[in-house]
Amino acid sequence: MVRLSLPVLSDLGYNPGQIYSTLENRMKCGVGKCGRCNIGSVYVCKDGPVFTLEELRKLPQGDM
Repeated sequence: MVRLSLPVLSDLGYNPGQIYSTLENRMKCGVGKCGRCNIGSVYVCKDGPVFTLEELRKLPQGDM
C-alpha cells in the first residue's frame, strides 16, 4: 500500500524530501549485528528506520 501511495503524494505536489516512509519490517536484531536490514551500505536499524523518499530512491533497488 505504501508503494502505491508514494506516486499519489508526488502528484499532489509533495517533493521527495517531504515524503516519509519506514522500512522497519526489514529489521531483526535492531543494533546492526545480524546484517538482515542492510541495503547497500545503509543499515535500516542504525540509519533509519524512517527515510524520506529522496533517501529511498538512492538505495539499491535489488535488495528491497
